[in-house]
Amino acid sequence: MYKKVSAIVTSLLVTSVSLCGKPLFNVGSSGEVKVGPFDKTTIVNQSGRTLKLGLKKDGSKYQGVILTPAKGKYFDLSKGAELAFDVENRSKVPSHLRIEIINVKPGNNPNAFSHIYTANIALLPYEKATQRVRYGRIGNEGIDWEPQGMQHNFDGFSKGGFKIVPSEVAQLRIWSSPLDVERTFLISNFRLEGTPEPIPAALNSKETFYPFIDEFGQYKHAEWNGKIHSEEELKKAKEFEDAFLERCPAISNRTRFGGWADGPTFDSKGGWSTVKYKSKWFLVDPEGKLFWSLGMNTTHDKSDSITGITYRENYFEKLPENSAANVDFYTKQHFPRYGFYKGKPGEILQFHFYCYNMFRKYGKEYHKEFVTRSQRRFSSWGFNTNGNWVHPDILKEEFHHPYISAVEFARFYDVIEGCKQIGWQKFPDIFNPEFAAGLKEALQTRQKNTVDDPFCIGYFIDNELSWGENDTFLAEGALRSPARQHAKTAMTEFYKKKYSDIAGLNKVWGTAYKSWEDFRASTAMPADPEKAKADLAEFNNVIVNTYFSVCKKMIEEYAPGKLYFGCRFNDWNVKVLQTAANYVDGMSFNRYTAEVAHFKLPEGADCPVIIGEWHFGTTVNGPAHGGLQVAASQKDRARAFDRYVRSALWNPLIIGVHYFKYTDQAATGRPADDENIQCGFVDIADTPYWEMVKAARKVSQEMYLYRIQHGPRR
Repeated sequence: MYKKVSAIVTSLLVTSVSLCGKPLFNVGSSGEVKVGPFDKTTIVNQSGRTLKLGLKKDGSKYQGVILTPAKGKYFDLSKGAELAFDVENRSKVPSHLRIEIINVKPGNNPNAFSHIYTANIALLPYEKATQRVRYGRIGNEGIDWEPQGMQHNFDGFSKGGFKIVPSEVAQLRIWSSPLDVERTFLISNFRLEGTPEPIPAALNSKETFYPFIDEFGQYKHAEWNGKIHSEEELKKAKEFEDAFLERCPAISNRTRFGGWADGPTFDSKGGWSTVKYKSKWFLVDPEGKLFWSLGMNTTHDKSDSITGITYRENYFEKLPENSAANVDFYTKQHFPRYGFYKGKPGEILQFHFYCYNMFRKYGKEYHKEFVTRSQRRFSSWGFNTNGNWVHPDILKEEFHHPYISAVEFARFYDVIEGCKQIGWQKFPDIFNPEFAAGLKEALQTRQKNTVDDPFCIGYFIDNELSWGENDTFLAEGALRSPARQHAKTAMTEFYKKKYSDIAGLNKVWGTAYKSWEDFRASTAMPADPEKAKADLAEFNNVIVNTYFSVCKKMIEEYAPGKLYFGCRFNDWNVKVLQTAANYVDGMSFNRYTAEVAHFKLPEGADCPVIIGEWHFGTTVNGPAHGGLQVAASQKDRARAFDRYVRSALWNPLIIGVHYFKYTDQAATGRPADDENIQCGFVDIADTPYWEMVKAARKVSQEMYLYRIQHGPRR
């Protein structure tokens, strides 16, 4: 097994090339396939065995092509393990295409999907590559013993995504979102590759399937390269990696902070700052050198690799005794708000497979080894930043890396009750004095060690708040809130100052409030919300400005010299971004896309951008959830990683990308919300995915020159 691993590590990451496969159809033959554009902004030409796809500038939301069988109802993908086709980007800009493999429901509606599998490929300018899609198979529908507590189940089960009926594919859709430039793609050689492995016989019955997780936390009923079968293999994996880390130390030509030692020098005044150099944003490290942040999230030994045991005891083949000797690997918590455990009584017994495997691999001092080894790895792999949710011990060690610290506190305080919840929690009531007081307390206590640490670049405050897609979302929430809400009081006082008496507001809104106290006590929207829209947008802006101004003020006062990187946007609207740009030193977004070359801020907002989360996963190494961007294999994951980073380097706004996450999640799901994603740089047994390691090291070695040399022409 380790000879195979060694071969992977020593091989260079190269662009995928076409392999022999079973032809699915000739895209140039009208007798085999029907080709139809999405809309009028897509130009489709068939030439020989090649499909030419032209996407007009600023076109429709979906630009692309729909392929359907010319004879019969379906494409049959059951004879292969992957759908593959060759694609060439004939454009001067990086871009991507999305492929959708679709089963349709019975009837005449071509948009009524029963199952859909999606994948993406990013391409550099004028690059040719092969897109491979490894699809799972639907099976065992209607059974009452399918395992629970996982967002996605294993191949052969019905629950979760990433599965289709391969023999009944009615459509292939290939499309892209519009850009402000024209693009051309050449697509050809649709084929099936590989031989599909039969669905394991163990899935035939409950008796043969359970238990399905082995003693190392791995899926029992499948094999893959790198799977651990014994403690001896764990020890051999350590020996192999030790040799690699010795052979591949930290990347050269870097400052002690990870900045570009050979690049220009700026006056940093001994702290962190931002600068525009050659029309591109950069960070500047305390030595005055340009710094581009390639970071890793969730470097923590007791994070997402945890899984729930309660109500699922039969899932696990062999767990150590729940005794004082193993107290470090068992924990309990009350049932969360989401997923399988929501609403169930009592406490969850949880087990840390990742920690237990490290204990068997490194001994009793496994935590110390985790701290030092993870940072040795990052130095070797080319990561120069610790992103969100890093174990505090890591920030103290000899392999010290710069970091942006997470100050997540809003969820612990009052929220605007009338707001709809889009993300993890409702929007905080920033008019409650406890909001500012809580942030002050966080910076003075929990973040105390970071304030004076030269390796601390700055702070994210909160994560994926619910801003809403329109510029009245938060104000509507305040209006629907009860009188006791601080936001409702602030809203009342705001409109009282504007209108003096309630009659003035009633006239504009078409309402019949008897008094300002009546307004404050009401939790209903006006009968005609359009009449109140302008006023609601005005107060919405007050909420947004108050939020960012309070955060900025607290950092300036209690963490002077540190940078403020916003709230890690997941949803937003234009007005929110325009407002945020007035307060932050850099904006942060979580962007799970194929590439970010063309990500931009709204007009009037010009500031650096950090991508706080992104990843690529696969379903071939145990966990059945491939994440928000799914690749066909570890090799394809590595290629996707490389292209994402290069697309960010191409974008003048982006000053860093932080990968989510360091470790795989448990195959049986984390108790908080059932996520069971295989997207880590190391697996549940703490074995690195060497294809990913090689890709990260290579792009890191090249990233400073690549950023200077590539990007839009000015």
